[in-house]
This record gives sequence, C-alpha cells and structure tokens, in this order.
Amino acid sequence: MTRVDELLECIRMANQDRRKDLLKVKYEAMTEGPFRFYRATPYLFYKDWPIASYAKEHPNTWVCGDLHLENFGSFKGQNRLVYFDINDFDEALLAPCTADIGRLVTSLFLAGAPKLLNYPVETSRFLAQQFLAAYTKMLLQGKPRSIERETADGVLKQFLAKVAKQTRADLIERYTRGTGLKRKIVHKQIHPLVGEERESVRNWLTTALREQDGYELRDVALRIAGTSSIGLNRYVALAKGPTGKLHLLDVKATRPSVAEPYVGISQPSWSDEATRVVTLQNRLQDVPPANLWSMKGPNDEYFVVRYLQPQADRLKAKRIRAIQQLLPLIETMAQLTASAHLRSGGREGSATADQLIDFANQSDWAPELLGRAESYALQVYQDYAQFKAAFKAGWFTK
Repeated sequence: MTRVDELLECIRMANQDRRKDLLKVKYEAMTEGPFRFYRATPYLFYKDWPIASYAKEHPNTWVCGDLHLENFGSFKGQNRLVYFDINDFDEALLAPCTADIGRLVTSLFLAGAPKLLNYPVETSRFLAQQFLAAYTKMLLQGKPRSIERETADGVLKQFLAKVAKQTRADLIERYTRGTGLKRKIVHKQIHPLVGEERESVRNWLTTALREQDGYELRDVALRIAGTSSIGLNRYVALAKGPTGKLHLLDVKATRPSVAEPYVGISQPSWSDEATRVVTLQNRLQDVPPANLWSMKGPNDEYFVVRYLQPQADRLKAKRIRAIQQLLPLIETMAQLTASAHLRSGGREGSATADQLIDFANQSDWAPELLGRAESYALQVYQDYAQFKAAFKAGWFTK
C-alpha cells in the first residue's frame, strides 16, 4: 500500500462513524490549507509521531492531546472573570508531556503557510525555539499560572478587554430570530434538524435539560463548528435557564481520544468519554468555564454540555501577523501549557512537579523535538497536497 493509499484509508477509517450528511463539509474544510488539514487529523500525528517511545523517555502528564496554535481561547470562568487558556479537551488523556509540545510546535511551522501568517521557515523556527524556552522556564518555576484580563498584556489584554464587553443578549440576537416562544435558532453555522431526528433530539433534550436544574427547551438545531469535530452529533439548544434567562447550549458528542491507541500508557477506566473530557478540562484549567457537564444521549452516546458564552472566542493566528505581537502570545501559550502540566501533576500516574523540573533541566530533548517537528511539518504539507488532489479527483464520492 502506498503512502497515499494509506493516508486516504486512515482518514476514511477515522471518520467512518461521522454523520454522512456532513462528511463533505468536513473534507472540503480540510482542503483549505495545511494548517486546517492538520487541525482535522490529530490521529495522523499520533500515528506518525513516536509517542510510545517518548512515553518511556519523557514525563507522563495529563495533556490536551490536540494542542495547536488555535486551541487557545477566552471564556468566562466560574468566578465570572474572563480567562485565556487551552480550550479543547476532546482528545485529553495521560501521555508524555511532549505530545502537547510536539503537536503545538509542528503547528507553528504549518501556520507560517502563505495563506495564514506567511512567515519564512526561519521565523517559524524562531517562534518554536521561543515556545520551547518559555515552556522550560515555566516548568523550572514549578508553579502554574493563569491568564485573565488583569494579568494579560499587549494584544492579549486588548483581546480580553474586547470579549469581556460582549453580552449574552448580543449572543442570543446573533444566533436566533423572533420573540418569545416563537424565537428560533438561525445562524450560518446551524443546520436545521428534520424529520425523525428532530423529534428524537427534541424529546431527549426536553427531558434531559429539565432534569438538569429545570432548563426549558425552546429550540434545537445541528451545529457545525471547529474542524476535527465536524461530523459528530453536535447540537445547539436554546433553553430558558433556572433563573428565567435564555441561554444557548453547545451539546457535543464525544469519542475516545484518538491518541490512546498510540501512547502505550494505561488510562483510567472512565465511566464514559464525556466524563473524561469534563474531568480533564477541570483538571488542566485553573478556573474552568461556568456550567460544564456531561450527559447521556440517545443510542448510548455521551455528550459534553456547556454554555455558548459571549466571551468565548479564539485568538486566530491570521489576526496577528506582526512578529512583535505574536512572540509574546506564543510565550504565553507555552506558559499555559506548562502550567496545565504542572497543575495536574501527581494525579493518577502523572509526573510530579519535581519530575517535570528535572525534565526541564535536561538539555537534549528540546533540539531533537524541534527538528522532528520541522521535518514532520513537511510531511503534513505532502499529505495535505495528496489529500486535496484526491478530494478534487472524486475520492470522497467513491
């Protein structure tokens, strides 16, 4: 089997349980560029990256599992302050800390593509070196930190100040139309549910949300967001909350972490995948978002439920092209990554702070990881080109 055949078969198998009506949407999104393709295929990274050998050489920590340049964002925490932190935990699990670092550093080389940051490889290499240096420095301090509006600076402070002004009422108006009981969800990222599926989902959520503090369902639709998760059963629900206010809820189906078959580390026996995601988000973030819970759905599928927050946003790479603005942001991301690893340390087999400090004092792993990430980015470029050509040639319809 050639690399192209193996690549296409791996993509097909990874998406075999996704909604057939949304697969073309996902595959078209993956042709946008190498960075978007990389975001959509974390399973290829773990298949190709020597994670199992890293697990023997590097400290094992609780990791995001899908860390890249755009999996950081803003949200309002349980204490009502607006934070900036890692914001995607679908693939979270126990793995070598370098799983997160390697995936993020590879994304820095891919983000330099012409249609995104348009940086030469030397600039991407410099940013990657600074990320590794900031990560190591944070580990050596042995104490995690968090970033909220008052502790942020530069472009990040401006970003958090802007999102803090966004209101729930504005969000409701942006996603819905109508008034009172006739208010319906209408948005470019929304597809209406029809027929038996609409009736089934409405019946399930009506009962499930009522049992969750008495939410009253008003409307529900299919939501398309992100890249890797496109094709999952993912809904947005309009509901009246226990205080009488209208809220939009993101209701997202979960799957096992795509990294698990490759890390070679025994994982806890989670009751379900949604519990894993919620538990590890609470473990890795300093102050998790308000209103985050897991819920069983139809056909024994489990969902993570959270408020769609007006303050929730991603600081997309293409918004920041100036190196003097991007560099401190990259260093902040490194600090947040190290902080997540430190914060969750010593729990259920993860490395302690002292073990992570010892690792940071070693000098050989960072240059090796940097070189591997740079060379792997070239492989992603090739895989992307081959996938795009196959998609245009009609591979999806075969």
